[in-house]
Amino acid sequence: MSDLKLALPGIPKQPQLIPVLTFNLKLVSDPVPIFTNSQIDKSLSLATISTGEIKTVENDLGLKLEIGEIYGTDDLNVKTSVNTSYLDCKLYGKTPNGSGVFVYYGGRVQLDDTSVGVLSNKNKEASIEESYVTCNPTFTFDDSVEEEYKWVLKENLIGKGRFGRDDNGDLYVQYYIYVIR
Repeated sequence: MSDLKLALPGIPKQPQLIPVLTFNLKLVSDPVPIFTNSQIDKSLSLATISTGEIKTVENDLGLKLEIGEIYGTDDLNVKTSVNTSYLDCKLYGKTPNGSGVFVYYGGRVQLDDTSVGVLSNKNKEASIEESYVTCNPTFTFDDSVEEEYKWVLKENLIGKGRFGRDDNGDLYVQYYIYVIR
């Protein structure tokens, strides 16, 4: 059956996810439909982020990152047959010393009752525990970035999030971002 000579080790202890960052992103408006094509089982909507911030969650690892003045876009590619949106998000921002930052993430949003309730404006917010909103962010900095922020360049980060609306009805996406240990 297999020519592999080295057996896999036993299942290791489950990795620990340590929260280190939050993303708080405000959208310009609800996502704008671009197209629907049932032949390829896909629809596309565009979410435009008007403002946002990335902040440190206090952690025992001493990891810090602060990014403000965030704006960007997210292509929401929905595979209708499985009610799942595949994210293609591009964010742009600045660190406190003015260094430019590019954040890219893919991810998944399962369009279940929890998330759709907020997206359709039936509910004000969804809990992170009940939502299936995920991302896997990567960062690129310009040359003048603070040394203390470069740790994100060598980590595999994963986020779990939710949708919510403020008192004006503006739509937000919020994530807790974790490092794996």
